[in-house]
Amino acid sequence: MAAPRASSAIQPEAPLRPGQRVPAASLPAVPDGRLVALREPARGAPVIVVLRSANPEEGAEVLVRLTQAHHSLEVWAGRPLVIVPASVEEAARLVGSVDGVPFPVLADADGEVRRRLGVPADRAALVIADRWGVVYNAVEADTARDLPPVDEVIEWVRYLATQCPECGVPDEPGRGEWAP
Repeated sequence: MAAPRASSAIQPEAPLRPGQRVPAASLPAVPDGRLVALREPARGAPVIVVLRSANPEEGAEVLVRLTQAHHSLEVWAGRPLVIVPASVEEAARLVGSVDGVPFPVLADADGEVRRRLGVPADRAALVIADRWGVVYNAVEADTARDLPPVDEVIEWVRYLATQCPECGVPDEPGRGEWAP
């Protein structure tokens, strides 16, 4: 299975490059403030969406799309995480505007994790990594609405779930072809 192609509508910039690792960082989840690690191999492949603000309209739209796709992501061991550049209280208000968000929404009040991910404050981003935090796809966009559609995200997660390094399948990011 070949790696999915990135959406042509997305700009070529990326917060992290394929092959880099998601930082070993934890953020408080809403509403209880429990710490959630970005890299947790036992919990699956992180699908990280970084919002550019706690804008309720833009954030709610992303939460609704990921909530609708949650089961499809979970089937392939995808683990959605949404990072909001806000306090736990502000992020909780955003989550409260959407019914039944089944995944962690994380508060990054000081922007430290955003900086470690390499995402500018005025941009939204999507980072898809394998369960060990190795990045396979990462894109930036002007707004979260401009990030790839959930079908593309599901395809990336499915691709990562079906890799078999023992079988000789190309599983390193950026290769894209069979090894000789």
